[in-house]
Amino acid sequence: MSKIVPIVITILECQNRYLFIQRKNPPYEGLWSLVGGKVNVGEHICSAAVREVMEETGAENVEGYDYRGLVSERLVDSDGYLKSQFLIFVGHASISSFTQNHREGNLALFTLDDIEKTKDQILPSDYEMFHRFLKVIEKPSVHEVELLQDDKGYHLVYYREPNNAS
Repeated sequence: MSKIVPIVITILECQNRYLFIQRKNPPYEGLWSLVGGKVNVGEHICSAAVREVMEETGAENVEGYDYRGLVSERLVDSDGYLKSQFLIFVGHASISSFTQNHREGNLALFTLDDIEKTKDQILPSDYEMFHRFLKVIEKPSVHEVELLQDDKGYHLVYYREPNNAS
């Protein structure tokens, strides 16, 4: 049985662009994703998000962190077996600089056009979360995602916003 893993990810603005990390480790190795990681036991969500941003980017300061919402993400294999389940707390913040390479992966800045051009190289659920949580949300809500991992990679099975969840 899989455990539910709490994760924080942050849509990061830097130099009028958006910072993504190309993951070196499973799951999601080789794909571009939003910056983030696991919440430690006893750690509050906002503190975990700021810590992860500073660890993965080398940034000295994280400015204007804003919690945007929660995503329940399931990762299943081609037989429908649940491999992992994540509760992803999505936020938005700004940093003024970053260190290019990190043990978790390489960092790069993307414009909105770059993100669209490289959509097939971005983790599908992170692509969806980026677009759905980029703008300020009046009332944070819970979204649901299911990803399929097979021998060809990761595929979005569904992404449900609150009014479509069932």
